[in-house]
Amino acid sequence: MKIIVVGAGKVGYSLCERLVQDDHDVYLIDRSQERIHNLENMLDVSLVCGNGSDIQLLNEIGMSDVGIFIAVTDSDEVNMLSCAVAKIAGVPSTVARVRDTNIAENMDDTMKARLGVDLFINPEMVTAQELLHIIETPSALDVEEFGQGSVRLIEFKINSTFPLINKPLKELTFPEGVLLVGILRLGEMIIPHGESILLPNDSVFFLGLKDGVDTVEQQWFSNHAAFHKRAIIIGAGLLGRNLAVLLEKSGFTVKVIEKDIERCEALAAQVDKAIIINGDGTDFDLLEAEEVADNDVIIALTDDDKLNLLVALVGKHMGIPKTVVRVGRPEYIMLMEQVGIDIVFSPRLMTAGQILRIVRSGEGVVSISTFEGGKAESIEILITDQSPVAGKQLKDIRLPGKALVGVILRGDEAIVPRGNTEILVGDHIVLFTLPESVTKLLNYLT
Repeated sequence: MKIIVVGAGKVGYSLCERLVQDDHDVYLIDRSQERIHNLENMLDVSLVCGNGSDIQLLNEIGMSDVGIFIAVTDSDEVNMLSCAVAKIAGVPSTVARVRDTNIAENMDDTMKARLGVDLFINPEMVTAQELLHIIETPSALDVEEFGQGSVRLIEFKINSTFPLINKPLKELTFPEGVLLVGILRLGEMIIPHGESILLPNDSVFFLGLKDGVDTVEQQWFSNHAAFHKRAIIIGAGLLGRNLAVLLEKSGFTVKVIEKDIERCEALAAQVDKAIIINGDGTDFDLLEAEEVADNDVIIALTDDDKLNLLVALVGKHMGIPKTVVRVGRPEYIMLMEQVGIDIVFSPRLMTAGQILRIVRSGEGVVSISTFEGGKAESIEILITDQSPVAGKQLKDIRLPGKALVGVILRGDEAIVPRGNTEILVGDHIVLFTLPESVTKLLNYLT
């Protein structure tokens, strides 16, 4: 598919990386000649220096065969204008990155259609919602749900006391309706087989029926400590404010520490019970005075990666069970995990993943989730009568690339398949796979 991306910032760069991986024909537009020059040897895309809302420029690129237009500059107004111009030029689908929540919330479908934007995406809200799912499951590193919550995919960390280490998977028994679909070891994602073994410090991914996955958590990964739903957030930028509101609505007791008094005042107007403290999150005396050690989780969300790491390590030292850190540079993710941070995430990777779902939605993909900075993906695919797997038993299907079929959603029923399970037209199958296998899988299945 021919795709135009406007904005060569962090989100635009990450998105283009993923789109190229999926074999799309990508045009990246940015006003900055310096940015364009810097990307010449980094991305296999067509780079264009100019204004994404310039109709003459767009016509020179050629709009008749563009499938989707995505505007992700730092300006909400530029993104909306660019999408409006693209829609006038005949592009069937447009996506605008818009950080002002009031814009999307106060527009109905008719207004959006007139504006020419098919979908608004708010990076900070997308990230806050993802974090909420993770924080609400204390022992998990990541959580995704399928089939209206009947199926879960959860990532856990294995420690040296885990009772099943150093044993082949074929000798292990997991609860009914649960599969171990992935192992992350030293930065490498492994699709396991019967001879695979689990080692200390591995991250493991369990996919299956909700009750079965919850049993896995309670049996092997719960630390049995009381979970009081207390959270402390360092940094009240857009992401921090969105997360504080969501946590409060979910019943958490929330404290937020922020240096900027204007940000403190903005958050105070959005919450009812959360405590907002104007101060330095690295001030050890302040942290002790506010009894941060009584919290279940500390979430460092400033724009400074090193500061976030420091604050999280201080929180861990004070006894907070779970640490969550935002990074601007995804290459820091593995390093921070190795020094003991529980959850490290990149908002730009989460946003790119969300937009990627939209791009793939026309390919029979119902939903898609990424893990560990894009090292693995779970995909929910609708099986149509055109699919070559329709009417076949799982044992007779040879999927291209490395992938596991974890669950089949059939109406209101969730099925963990066996070799003789037949895939029917109308089924939704949930796969766990590696990024380099996604395109081959989609081409084959759809």
